[in-house]
Amino acid sequence: MSAGTMKETSRTLSTRNSGGRYMSTSGVWEEQINASTWPKSPNGIKPSKSDPALAPPFSPATGPSMRIKGQMAQGQSTFQTRTNRHSVSSGTNGNAITSSQSRIVRMPSTQSQNEGKMGTMKMENKSMMNIPDLTLKEAVEFLSSSEESYQQWGATFIQHTTYTDESAKSEVFQLGGIPTLVTLLRSGNPQVCQVAAGALRNLAFKNQNNKLEVQRCGGIAKALQLLKETDSTETQKQITGLLWNLSSANELKQELTATALPALTQHVVVPYTSLSDTGPSSYIDPSVFNCATGCLRNLSSGKDGQRQTMRSCPGLIDSLMSYMKSCVAEENPDDSSLENCACILHNLSYKLEQESSGSFSNYNPSRDAQPEKSPTIGCFSPKSSKAQKTFSFDTVDASPPSGVKWLSHPNAIDTYLSLLESSENKATLEACCGALQNLTATKGNASDAVSQILVSKSRDLSQFGPLLKPSNPKLQNTALSLLGNMSRTSSVQGTMAKQILPQLGELLEGGPSKFGNSDESIAAACNTVVRLMSANSDTSKKVITNAVIQSLTDLSENKKFTKGSNAASLLLYSIWQDKNLQSAMKKIGLTKSAFINNNITQVVSRLEGL
Repeated sequence: MSAGTMKETSRTLSTRNSGGRYMSTSGVWEEQINASTWPKSPNGIKPSKSDPALAPPFSPATGPSMRIKGQMAQGQSTFQTRTNRHSVSSGTNGNAITSSQSRIVRMPSTQSQNEGKMGTMKMENKSMMNIPDLTLKEAVEFLSSSEESYQQWGATFIQHTTYTDESAKSEVFQLGGIPTLVTLLRSGNPQVCQVAAGALRNLAFKNQNNKLEVQRCGGIAKALQLLKETDSTETQKQITGLLWNLSSANELKQELTATALPALTQHVVVPYTSLSDTGPSSYIDPSVFNCATGCLRNLSSGKDGQRQTMRSCPGLIDSLMSYMKSCVAEENPDDSSLENCACILHNLSYKLEQESSGSFSNYNPSRDAQPEKSPTIGCFSPKSSKAQKTFSFDTVDASPPSGVKWLSHPNAIDTYLSLLESSENKATLEACCGALQNLTATKGNASDAVSQILVSKSRDLSQFGPLLKPSNPKLQNTALSLLGNMSRTSSVQGTMAKQILPQLGELLEGGPSKFGNSDESIAAACNTVVRLMSANSDTSKKVITNAVIQSLTDLSENKKFTKGSNAASLLLYSIWQDKNLQSAMKKIGLTKSAFINNNITQVVSRLEGL
């Protein structure tokens, strides 16, 4: 069997606001992944969609005599099947056959902006043995036959036809084939169950009407019951692929969260991540895990209550984190299931402190933490007169994490940093970076603690350099937002300034094109420089050159970038207000007029009034 690729949308949640919060949602996948970028708003969720791949129809048992399509080539081995009540095993001349599943490509963090690829599996001619030359009307009629062989013929024909012909999906819907296929999921013949699931999987792929019809007929409940009963890997692939496709429909997420979430966690995710030598019954195929996590990825981009339900699902977060850590240990950072896991955890970290008050209970300010005050350097100075508490690492709870506490634990941060350094999968990179952005989004002890841990664990912040490259604007935007969040923590500003300011200066010197012409990215870079430049005057003097000032001046006058022009104006104003930097600017021949003019004064006055 060969895997084809088809695309639908997948979603990841990311949120950004003026306070530096970024929420990434990964969630809606079908057999293929597609992520669309939604307008960003404070605490907004970005949907991304993806559906799993369509599976190839399973070759039916010998049926009634009729004209055949796709006859086997001479010398091709015969296909044999053996069945019991809840299992189907297949072989060619006695050798086990494992069908492949197409890979999933993450949408941005899925990352919600990319299309993932989870292809639908199609049958090659050599695999399409004994498929009768039917019309779809005849195939649908076969589904209601009292003969199981006819039921299998009909479902197999529908599965194949809907893979190759998009219009066939609507025709089967009009002919009323979906209710009968749903009924066949409870057939006493495991092969009939399998091909019915495969047909429904293809019918639901990128077809909203068919998704809703499957649900209306009770298809979700029947599919989950079959998943719990079967020990056939092929049937498990079809069912989890069907659930993945269904999960891209927002209308179905509530039911799927209530029913499919616990079932997939208990019967696929937990067993797969805790494999043992207990026998064949514990075996879960990697492609089944991939489809299951694709479904959960879509669900994680749902409403707040659904996200909270996922956080409290027993064993889910522990298993996802366990799989991610195993991929890091095995040096397999570009695995497609790892991508799904990262996107789920990215979404579950969105609004984490707000929605799960106990999730940051590991972080407590030390008893001897003293508020430290800095002289006011200006209204927008990074060292404002607001008191800041010093966080002590000694207060981090070192006990093994479980459940929701995994999301903000230092061990999770370690895993994210390892993947940022080793992975080449854009979706995985965006998800890991987005999760860290979410964890540093609020203003308080928790975000300060995570920022300090990030700087401590990342040593020279080398992981962040490649993320700032303009070749991936979405990842760059997320990384800039994360660095902006971290730069609010006074205790790390000195280290960040030394490592990050040179890179930000290079980007600003290059102008809007270095930021993919992203207004938000330009603003994030300027605001971060404002916070960091006073923390290390020596580095700032080297970074802020004539070329950088000229670029900032151009940006401040470019009203195409509303946020960016305001941030550039504020940065110019702040540079001149810093006495050390003002002196350095004068030495390179710049005067006050380069930093303070009518336009900049108006912008600063307006911002002060907010």
